[in-house]
Amino acid sequence: MPRAVVAPAVLACGLVGTFLYWRFAYFLRDPPREIPPGEEQAVAAADGFVTYVKRVEQGQVPIAVKGNTRIPLREHVGLGVEQSGYLIGTYMTERSVHRNRAPLGGEVVYRWHRSADPFNRSMARMAANLLFRRQPYDQGCRYLLSNERLTIGIRHTGGSLVLVTQIADLWINRIVAQVDAGDTVRRGQQYGLIRFGSQCDVFLPDVLVDTILVQPGQYVFAGETVLATIHTGQ
Repeated sequence: MPRAVVAPAVLACGLVGTFLYWRFAYFLRDPPREIPPGEEQAVAAADGFVTYVKRVEQGQVPIAVKGNTRIPLREHVGLGVEQSGYLIGTYMTERSVHRNRAPLGGEVVYRWHRSADPFNRSMARMAANLLFRRQPYDQGCRYLLSNERLTIGIRHTGGSLVLVTQIADLWINRIVAQVDAGDTVRRGQQYGLIRFGSQCDVFLPDVLVDTILVQPGQYVFAGETVLATIHTGQ
């Protein structure tokens, strides 16, 4: 076979092999994590860049899609309660570990799935905002309003409710959450993953939060990075 034909063929095989390794091995890797000691520390639910740390008032949160849009947190509606607190978003890049972990321990009391409306949008705008340091990072990111999401509610010791929301990207295969209502999770326990690019949000109620320790643009690691210190009695 002429060299002119062999070189492109080898290159094509190399590219295909690299993609398959990334898609089915590197992307789904599951490295061990050291959970920091101390039940007064809420840990990150996902690897990736913190995109926002937002105040949530009366079950609503401002999203900078076009100006400031106040959207209802439908996760709260299903629980029949409205809480104020903090919403911490983590954007998972193509190089991030895509395993999700419980920020705090407790009983899973709620699982809520919302389909895309009407279809999943790409998260490329978030990646570009992070790359070029355009803040607020969620500016123009319409997937925050429309994409498929799956939320679990964890009832922490003392009764406070923590919500973890997995948000799907355009090219998503599926959201995986291997827990259901009635299950118990430990702080830092792996409970699911999101295949391909995605985002994971953690809602911490005011009654629980002592100090928020992360800020937008910071890279965090699921189960290891401390998002906030909390009041352990709540």
